[in-house]
Amino acid sequence: MTTTQSQSSNPTLKSGALGFAGAATMGAVMMAPALGIYANFGPMATSAGVVAPVVFFISLVASLPTAISYALVSREMPSSGSAYTWLWRTMRPTIGLGVGIMMALYYFIAVILQPILFGLFFNDLLTYFGVQNTGFGTWLIGFLIVTVLVGILVYRGIQLSTHSVLIMMLIEAGVVTLLGLTIFFVKAVHGQLDFSPFNPGAALHGTNGLFAGLIFGLLSFTGYDVISTLAEETRTPRSLIPRATIAACVGVGIFWIVMSWFYTMAVPISDIAKYTTSGVTPITPIARLYWGGANILVIITGLTAASGVYIATIVGASRVLFAMGREGSLPKFFGQLHPRFRVPWNAMHVIFALTIIVDVIWAVWVGLYNAFSWWGSAIVFFALITYIFVNLSNIIFFWRFRREHFNVLLNLIVPLIGIVVGIYLLYNSFFVALWNAGWQMGQSIVVVSLALLVLAALYTLGLRALRPRLFTAEVTPALAVEGTDGNE
Repeated sequence: MTTTQSQSSNPTLKSGALGFAGAATMGAVMMAPALGIYANFGPMATSAGVVAPVVFFISLVASLPTAISYALVSREMPSSGSAYTWLWRTMRPTIGLGVGIMMALYYFIAVILQPILFGLFFNDLLTYFGVQNTGFGTWLIGFLIVTVLVGILVYRGIQLSTHSVLIMMLIEAGVVTLLGLTIFFVKAVHGQLDFSPFNPGAALHGTNGLFAGLIFGLLSFTGYDVISTLAEETRTPRSLIPRATIAACVGVGIFWIVMSWFYTMAVPISDIAKYTTSGVTPITPIARLYWGGANILVIITGLTAASGVYIATIVGASRVLFAMGREGSLPKFFGQLHPRFRVPWNAMHVIFALTIIVDVIWAVWVGLYNAFSWWGSAIVFFALITYIFVNLSNIIFFWRFRREHFNVLLNLIVPLIGIVVGIYLLYNSFFVALWNAGWQMGQSIVVVSLALLVLAALYTLGLRALRPRLFTAEVTPALAVEGTDGNE
């Protein structure tokens, strides 16, 4: 496996900019500890009832094998291209490009979700201060405000982005915890602690409801993998990237299991369903019930949480497009960096422009909160496809190129579990659950996702026919250079 593309012949990101804390922070922020409760708890509870802790636990268990595969493969092949680079090198360039496009779509949809949510909390903020008749117009104002602010941060470099999201994450996680503890102690004092949320049998509509809720549980766990795209900007990526990946996945997962239990006891599930279907994030009225006027803290941290994840998703999506543009899999336009800040400005331009266009169209079509749910369901499709192939790359890479280090548990059993779980959840939580949910909020998601999959395949085959040399062994995506360790 010889790399003939030298890193000196290609534009490179700013190496050594991040340590362990910085990398783990970006993964944790993209998973969004607060938004797992603020945004996903509502539709999860509406679909599955009181068993949100069970849904989060199953989602964590389902995500761990893939997180382990990400850690193991990124240790051997650190690259901002992540799964795109790994599959290109491990299997075939054609497969690598196809998976790379799936991953790019996954990260792009993650970007799409954040300004939608910011706009919803912006409307809540205006309502708090007495503004009447909030709707699409006020939502759009909030949408544009956060897009401008995030753009200012991400265009100026990875370190500024990381420091910003760390502050946001600490504040929002603190507010979520305080409100959760308030609910817990109120219920405990009145002898109303409810342990049924830990019983899978209590799921609304039984197994079907549980799988429908898993859509949003899995959505919550998409994100830790963004850490792998930071390899070229991280000190000693072969050691830091794997540790940061597992830490982000497990740490945030435990946080959600505990916090979701508190929030399921806050109000009857029927009230949560009512809030969600009326286009209101249910945490805001819950906070009003327990904190009164102090519920503005939830609104503010909802805004900062969406902003932080917006930053993290832009960073991840732009790095994937940059890597593919640098190698020639996408137009070279994407593989260019700003000469001073060393960030992929061109990729960011395209991502921001498409985000504005797509979000406005979907908000008009299905409504504001439904737009978030629509794309939140779609992202699971592309995330699971990417995860299945990352697990496959774990098996094949170590068997072909690291046979002496091949471990039956870590390089065969664990990734096989990840593949089986991914396929099973893809079928039940995506195809079955959504296909039975009607056209606008179910079947249309499946159809659009499959259409994008077909377009990705056609692009890959077309590029192979037009530029066959790109798919030869002489053209291999570059890996990160190991730097010096340090603390972030």
